[in-house]
Amino acid sequence: MYDVGDTIILSATCRDAAGVLANATNATLSVTRPDGTVEAQTPANPPVSAGLYQHPYVPTQYGRHLVRWTFTGGVPDQAYPDVVNVADASWPAIVGLTETKKHLNIDLANTTHDEELRGFILSASEVVESIVGPVARRSVEETHSGRGDVVLVLRKRPILSVASVTVDGVLLDASEYTASPSGVLTCGWGWPWGDNNIAVTYVVGRVAAGAAVIDGTKELIRLNWRPQTGGSGSVFNQGAEDRGGGEIRLGFFIPNTVMQRLQPSALGPLVA
Repeated sequence: MYDVGDTIILSATCRDAAGVLANATNATLSVTRPDGTVEAQTPANPPVSAGLYQHPYVPTQYGRHLVRWTFTGGVPDQAYPDVVNVADASWPAIVGLTETKKHLNIDLANTTHDEELRGFILSASEVVESIVGPVARRSVEETHSGRGDVVLVLRKRPILSVASVTVDGVLLDASEYTASPSGVLTCGWGWPWGDNNIAVTYVVGRVAAGAAVIDGTKELIRLNWRPQTGGSGSVFNQGAEDRGGGEIRLGFFIPNTVMQRLQPSALGPLVA
């Protein structure tokens, strides 16, 4: 799991026509950032070890980075694309690495799996939030189409606050609308007609996650971490507590024992 500001070692191999590691006359490297801009890099050539190219890169943006190496001259022309995913700097995780390791009975001094576990934590948090709504505090930007209604329903809830509302490019005063924690934005004179003419920036999440949500998230990680520890590699065949049924959501198996923990905080139907 990479973060904004990490030093990432980008690597690629180059081989001659016989398949033996060899240096190219020309080695180029570019990184296409999440916003579409391309950063040309200058990898060392020749590398320290023949054919083994490495270059340090520090990302400044969150999201998917496309990495592309090319090798020409002295070897058959070669290209090597790769992808590097950089975590959101706001780190929208429900639980932390330390409490997760304790739940998994992993010695805190053992850092072998830390980065992989951080990925599991983010994934499990996303799954839990698909059931209970946002837990980690973060900012959301949305556009909506006005249809003359008094209420406008935001797509994520619960909300903590509304930072700004713009209609047809004009910033509204906060006194012109009200917002409920359930994500209902009310304007007494009605939201003006238009296509994607309303822009809303708001903060979602909870001041504190409930104990059952925290416990359910850790237990979801524990269950789905099992294949990484060896054995049969199945999440379904270890522990009687997992045999009572469940569901697959976003690639995670959620046993009924976890669903029961999350149910009190699960999002219900929204009534405006």
